[in-house]
Amino acid sequence: MRPYPFLFVSLLCTVVTSVGAFAAELSEQDYFSELPVVLTVSRLAQPLSETPGAVTIIDREVIRRSGAREVADLLRLVPGYMVSGWNGAHPSASYHLPLDDYGVRNLVLIDGRPVYSSFNLGDTHRGMMGVLLEDIERIEVLRGSNSAAYGANAMFGVINIITRHTADTHGAEVSVTSGKAGVNDNMARVGWGNDSASFRLSTGRRSDSGYQGLNDKKIVSQLHLRGDLRPAFDNELMIKAGVTQLSSGEGFPGSAGNSVRTAYMRDFYLHGQWRRQLSATDEIKISASFDEETFRDAVPHALDPRVTLDNGGRGRRTNLEFQHQLGISPQLRAVWGAGYKYEEALSPPLYARQTAVSFHEERLFGNLEWRPHPQWLINAGGFWGQHSWRGSYFSPRLMANLHVMPDHTLRAGVTESTRMPTLFELAGDVRYPPTSFRTYFATGKLEPETLFSRELGYFGNFRDWRMTLDVRVFSERMKDRADLARNCSAPGYIPLVGCIINGTALEARGLEYQLRWKPLRDTEIWVNQTFEQVIRDVSNNKGFPPTRATTIALFQKLPRDFDLSVMFHTTGAMSWGNYEAKDILPAMHRVDLRLAYPFRIGSTRAEAAVTVQAANGSYPEYRPSYFFDRRAYGTLRFEF
Repeated sequence: MRPYPFLFVSLLCTVVTSVGAFAAELSEQDYFSELPVVLTVSRLAQPLSETPGAVTIIDREVIRRSGAREVADLLRLVPGYMVSGWNGAHPSASYHLPLDDYGVRNLVLIDGRPVYSSFNLGDTHRGMMGVLLEDIERIEVLRGSNSAAYGANAMFGVINIITRHTADTHGAEVSVTSGKAGVNDNMARVGWGNDSASFRLSTGRRSDSGYQGLNDKKIVSQLHLRGDLRPAFDNELMIKAGVTQLSSGEGFPGSAGNSVRTAYMRDFYLHGQWRRQLSATDEIKISASFDEETFRDAVPHALDPRVTLDNGGRGRRTNLEFQHQLGISPQLRAVWGAGYKYEEALSPPLYARQTAVSFHEERLFGNLEWRPHPQWLINAGGFWGQHSWRGSYFSPRLMANLHVMPDHTLRAGVTESTRMPTLFELAGDVRYPPTSFRTYFATGKLEPETLFSRELGYFGNFRDWRMTLDVRVFSERMKDRADLARNCSAPGYIPLVGCIINGTALEARGLEYQLRWKPLRDTEIWVNQTFEQVIRDVSNNKGFPPTRATTIALFQKLPRDFDLSVMFHTTGAMSWGNYEAKDILPAMHRVDLRLAYPFRIGSTRAEAAVTVQAANGSYPEYRPSYFFDRRAYGTLRFEF
């Protein structure tokens, strides 16, 4: 028996036996605090007890106290999420089903701007790197399909990253982090302005050496500018621009087709959002964004230097959206909108053409919130899209919330979502220049994926105990899943050519819950658990989740202002992506620790912290032969 679970038993027992002694310290406000309001699920502001889906909120304080360096690491605190990466330079996360290495079925938003890759298989993990953790106000994660509100990319859920308003970041902040495994981070931020206009300029650099023994060193550099302007009392304008650069180690020594090298990615974005408050219940919002990503990843073939292995190219996306929120009556609210996006990718080696391949899509969306009785709330919504390659599709949702008694809500509903193929899935044609040797081609026959979800839920707010409990029971059936086949028929070419085809159906059933408890003013405990069973064709055992996963986190303020965080994560055996039975990961156990001390130097606020990830020792990550070693690092932060 491993000793570290007893650490949590001891800590929890200490907390429980202390509740009575310290209960008198809790004020009435402590007991009756309001539930957080979220915007992610239906595009309407709703408290957690009335959302048409299960939501996890990770706020700024938890982000800091977790000691995380990546957004992906924070998702370990969300039930149902699996976090890994095909090497240490590419941390990624998947909800429920680890079917790919890129997170293409989760929509990631940063202040409403989608950050998936138009060039690289709809990849979201690089997009999650494009924000500084110090700039984040909170992360709202909808656990379950939300295509009814956001379209094709939200098949498995939405990760909505909301950054801080510039009015809250006046002044300056700097931090440095250094430690084992090549950890070397720094960040600087300055904010200025007044009530009518405020701005923030943030920059940072993050690096580490990745997994044990692999060529996966990573350097992420960022620069972001945000401005918030209020030209009139009922008008707000947000403008953003930024650039993220990633240098990542790739490949293996002695591999002819995947030799050691360094790849480079650069992402540039512009984003604007205008809001006008028409009345207390009516608002319009117009947003526009532009993204351009550039990849450089080319190396001569080890067996024939005349042949170039090239994964480089460029992707662009333009996105426009109009949204109108309105209150129709005291019992009826609605939101509706329309949008347009254009995506293109240019890569001669990946698409076998000198011109860009592209598509455009028009969309309409809406959600109606109806309260027929004080105890009942009905949400009905849908998303219609017109894709220039694959035609139209529709993703509906119907969800009912029943307040069975004050602070206790039951939730039930169904949703159907559709994921359209990415540009690479539609038109990929991988060659090795200067030859016409082909390793992958798009068949032109790939159909959209569909997911039908049924959900039962419970949300309880136990005010006297300062505890909330959110339970989700789900059944999800996927059809026409995009799957990589390694022996496709390509006229005129050798038979060992890969393509993506519509694979067999699969069904996932399970239960997950999250418990948040503050037994004392200075103590907060999180408990997440997921139980899942996947039913599929027995001939296809690739990419299966653990049958059980648990996270327990303790955030404790100690005497003399010290702050302690302890996080325990465990998952059962699982496998990622398209790997075989030999690549099944054994059960994983990981303990993360953080101890921090805040202090002042005159008017300057400061904090010193030490974080140890995998404090209980190395464990296999992604494949049985890849190891994440114990990693300790210190952070020093100053706010002026």
